[in-house]
Amino acid sequence: MLYINDDKFEKLKDETLVVNKIESKNNITGLASIDKPWMKWYPKEAYQDKIADKTMWQVLEHNAKDFLDYNALIYEGTIINYKKLLEEIEKVAISMKELGIKKGDHVIICMPNVPEFVYIFYALNKIGAIPNLIEPRTNAKRILDYIKISNSKYMFMVDLCYQNIQKIADESDLKKIISISPSESLPLAKKNVYNILHRKVKTHGRYIDYQDFLSLNVGKEKVSTSAFQKDATAVVVYTSGTSGVPKGVELRNETYNGQNLQIKYSGISPKKGEIFMGNVPFFSAYGSSSGMHNALSNGVAIYLIPSPKLDKFPKYVLKTESNHIMASPRHFEILNEYLKRHPRKDLSYVKNFVSGGDKIVEPHEIDMNETFSKVNAPKVKKGLGSTEHGGGFTTTSNDFNNKIGSVGIPLAQNIVKIVDINTKKELKYGEIGEIYVASITHANGYLNRQDLTDDAFFEEDGLVWFRTGDLGYIDEDGVVFFCDRISRAIMRPDGHTVSLLPIENAISKSKYVKSCAVVGIKPNLETAGELPMAFIVLKEGIDIKEAQTEIKSLCEEFIPERERPAWFRYVDELPYTLMEKVDYIKLSQLGKEIANLNTLVIDGRISLEKTKSKRLSLTNNKK
Repeated sequence: MLYINDDKFEKLKDETLVVNKIESKNNITGLASIDKPWMKWYPKEAYQDKIADKTMWQVLEHNAKDFLDYNALIYEGTIINYKKLLEEIEKVAISMKELGIKKGDHVIICMPNVPEFVYIFYALNKIGAIPNLIEPRTNAKRILDYIKISNSKYMFMVDLCYQNIQKIADESDLKKIISISPSESLPLAKKNVYNILHRKVKTHGRYIDYQDFLSLNVGKEKVSTSAFQKDATAVVVYTSGTSGVPKGVELRNETYNGQNLQIKYSGISPKKGEIFMGNVPFFSAYGSSSGMHNALSNGVAIYLIPSPKLDKFPKYVLKTESNHIMASPRHFEILNEYLKRHPRKDLSYVKNFVSGGDKIVEPHEIDMNETFSKVNAPKVKKGLGSTEHGGGFTTTSNDFNNKIGSVGIPLAQNIVKIVDINTKKELKYGEIGEIYVASITHANGYLNRQDLTDDAFFEEDGLVWFRTGDLGYIDEDGVVFFCDRISRAIMRPDGHTVSLLPIENAISKSKYVKSCAVVGIKPNLETAGELPMAFIVLKEGIDIKEAQTEIKSLCEEFIPERERPAWFRYVDELPYTLMEKVDYIKLSQLGKEIANLNTLVIDGRISLEKTKSKRLSLTNNKK
């Protein structure tokens, strides 16, 4: 095996991981963390480069000097160049200081992708305060949890959240809430229309209108930039993950700047003057780090989409003519179907389709790549990541490591290994276990939750390792394959463990199936263990009986007998979370309601006789 990096590597200090020279194929141990087979995909510089000792604001301010006249933000007809962007950030920083926000304060940002989000985010970083990013559609009680976890005294909110925030404001310690209309940066004509359709929030007491907030900076001197502090918490992103427990992930300046450094060598790096589609919410780590900060640090214009609609995704791709587009698998599936109906569309301006946040089932990946090639668009590049790393820690850097079903190779200064769930020993190539990652972009942990931090992170040989909770394996090329979340693997009543993603892949091979999701359901109240239940969305006009014949045949061909679904349920659509991931929790709840509780138990074994097929609606029929 030939490696691009064939000269001697020294141990790099600080945040740069150790890289060992691989002399020859005979030296390969079969352990990915030692062999680092992904090294061959990167140039030597990818391992020698270092994260700058700068804050995010310092990186933006420094880099922007090279492209002050370039477009930075495009928002419903308003174009903001980098010079204007820096000026607005300075104004906001001054007003923050006058309001009383100081270094180390946690400040809530509860806003969509509008220019003011960007100003506020970097202004807080400039003065050394810590943005706490919240999804605006989060329910009031959960927002209160986040405010209390962070001990936040200040909040910047989109005014559409006023009714929700008002419910919990008195229970919080918030001193000031700055109300911001999405119309602030709209062109005058669009602003007038918006203000006619949406009643302006009457600010009083602790509530301050954004324009009144900005007036605080009039006649005041610039705010000095807070100095960079190694490993200081710079951003908190809230997530409940699959556990439902609210967690504040403490990300560092090194998290965001480290993403920039590694993306530069990943094959998906944007270049000055290009356009990035700003549809992934900035309140997510993926959106604010791999998206917003990476784009703005490189002189790229962000086409802001404040309230993206899933079914409008193809329209955004065509209208914005963005060069770099990040989205979920579901978005790309919708684009795929649209392009099949409009095959003459040309997408040669797209340089990168990057899918993250959820899996792409293999048949869908093959199909969409064929469709995209017909319109001169690139193959979908995939990655695996986590909020705890500010976005992806693997990516498909080129067509050679963009293997079907994979999530690519580790970013250059990351190490990934596969660990046996029980023995905690590292496994060899092709063996399935839990994915561990050591990354220069690791989080500090979970805000005020040392117990959760200790469960997820540990130090070994000078590296900070993270237990991802994902099942997967690595091949000899260093390409990582995601199999499933450990939490989605179920144990049958006979003690056999079943991974659910392979079942979804098999069913999705059917020409009749639009989408599919599988969950584990108890066969009856007395029996321990679970059996797979498949929820299937058929394409329009498809007969269930005809489809079921092919689906059963595919399961028999690709799935071992005792891992096949015990139930098939046909639904109009699958439920999705706010982040456009399949809502497996909701499916599990529904599955418990509709499971066949009369499943036969013969000689201690569960009969896999399928119940009568029935089409169900997740929206109108709960039983």
